Amino acid sequence: TIMNKIHPPFLALANIAIFYFSNFLISSFEFFGQTVLAAIIALEGFLIITLSIRLFKKGNTTVNPFKLDETSSLITEGVYRFTRNPMYLGLSSIQIGAAIYFGSYISLILIPVFIVYITKKQIYFEETSLERKFGQDFLKYSDRVRRWI
Repeated sequence: TIMNKIHPPFLALANIAIFYFSNFLISSFEFFGQTVLAAIIALEGFLIITLSIRLFKKGNTTVNPFKLDETSSLITEGVYRFTRNPMYLGLSSIQIGAAIYFGSYISLILIPVFIVYITKKQIYFEETSLERKFGQDFLKYSDRVRRWI
């Protein structure tokens, strides 16, 4: 498997920029409470990412998905009890919030593309590395906690 070469937050930001600029070409949707809903979902994404990073710092392990050889511990507590990939889930939530805020129809295509791309080009690679490094501990963890949600 070839690993993704672009940091996932940049991919998410690129999608958000496309959501915004697509409104100049395609009409956007609007509904009551749109801004509030968008803010709640985006904030939830930021919160998940922040909690994840704090757990990585506490576990003294790398947050950088391109430095898997620097992984020093398997984090399974906190938000990692509910999803194996809270940072990518958080990035997806931020994109959903932005998509709702901008009323972007193109997001209905690009967010699923982001999720599939990150799964195939990043997560699979990370999971292989974690299984090699942590063996049965990682396999038991992945048996009880889902990849996304």
